[in-house]
Amino acid sequence: MKSAFITNFCPFYRIKLFKILAKEINAKFFFFSNANEKNWESLNSINDDGLPIVPLLAPGMSKIQLLIRLWKQLRADDYDIYIQGISGRLIVPLTFITAKLRKKPFIVWTGFWNHPNTFFHRLTFPIVKYIYRHSDAVVTYGTHVRDYIISLGVDEKKIFIAQNTADNELYNKEVSFDERNELIKSLNAENQKIILFVGRLSKEKGINFLLQAAEILNLKSPSPNFQFPISNFKIIIIGRGDEKENLENYCKKNNINNVLFLNYIANDQLYKYYNIADIVAVPSVTTPVFKEPWGLIVNEAMNQGAVVIASDAVGAAMGGLIKNEDNGIIVPEKNAERLAEAIEKVLSNDEYQNKLSLSAKNTIKSWTYEKMAQGFIDAVESVIRTKRPPR
Repeated sequence: MKSAFITNFCPFYRIKLFKILAKEINAKFFFFSNANEKNWESLNSINDDGLPIVPLLAPGMSKIQLLIRLWKQLRADDYDIYIQGISGRLIVPLTFITAKLRKKPFIVWTGFWNHPNTFFHRLTFPIVKYIYRHSDAVVTYGTHVRDYIISLGVDEKKIFIAQNTADNELYNKEVSFDERNELIKSLNAENQKIILFVGRLSKEKGINFLLQAAEILNLKSPSPNFQFPISNFKIIIIGRGDEKENLENYCKKNNINNVLFLNYIANDQLYKYYNIADIVAVPSVTTPVFKEPWGLIVNEAMNQGAVVIASDAVGAAMGGLIKNEDNGIIVPEKNAERLAEAIEKVLSNDEYQNKLSLSAKNTIKSWTYEKMAQGFIDAVESVIRTKRPPR
């Protein structure tokens, strides 16, 4: 059996998954983006440990040339199954048509749980629904995507969940007492509770609501259970993006002085920041063009036992990873008051914080690449077993 796996590129957190799939379903990977659009690190030009990679995009290549190259590549070998990530406006239908013409199973992999509300997306929505409904299987990030796909009229029996996974080995490393104290000191956060945000500084990440929550807490009097002033916490924001200047200006204008902005921190160093964090905030919001498919920061933070407070616009919160008030907290999106309440509840009660922290660390242990890969393997075995006739 040979599988053609088409997706945009290979971010660092997919390498181990792709290695498993290369072995288990004999997958060959076709990447149609150089990842420059979001400054991702990719492996498009690296054949890592024999991972079968075909970079499709060459310098100066037009979209038409890219499509022609993919078409030729997909027809150059006798693939038994075609697996396509949902990204790629013209790539997805091209792979779908190729599979149908060759009378081979087509599997689509998606993290979308709503459809962008733009003219182009409204225009193409019937095509997207058709592809979902006429695919042989759909692999989703979590239960939130499964439920959305079912709402589009897709048979639940052909939906498989590949629970979205981060590299636990990268983020569950131990941090020594001295390392921890040194990092806290370097951030001028001694004797302070730490709230951490990691990600792009863009509107859809909802960071302005985190700052509004900080403003609310800074103005509050201590609650009866609080052992320190409400203002005795520090927000550390790690990331780059177009909204950085606006966020910094908001802090200055509203006298929010307990916020520290840091630029890029290497992925292999982030675990130290998760370790010192009492709370990791993921306050993403829904926009006309975006709804957080997952938010792997949730997986990453849980490895260090940080308490994650995420909005209900975050895939990881609604897709099966976060269990509200068991291993994290889910709050309504775009609601600074509820976010502030959740932060206060965690920081004012050590027993409650420790309970969530321990549960988070126990939960994330089972969210492995092997388990994620099993979702794909189950889908492949199902379509082979079913051997659907051409539609």
